[in-house]
Amino acid sequence: MKTIPNPKQTEADEPFLVPAKTIAHKLSVTPRYVHMLHEGGQIPGHRFGKACIRFDELAVMAALGIQTKEAA
Repeated sequence: MKTIPNPKQTEADEPFLVPAKTIAHKLSVTPRYVHMLHEGGQIPGHRFGKACIRFDELAVMAALGIQTKEAA
């Protein structure tokens, strides 16, 4: 059964989830440090299964107080 996408909903309406490596690259830190921030409750993340964690880039930057051009 195919699902028909809602024409009123765009991709920008949904958070784009990325791995820790992408966040680490933007912050110039290691992926392990990103995971440590998440484990410490300093940044939000979404867990999928036992070992998969993905991050909403805009939410992470907001939690860290970093202004991005998308959020401006």
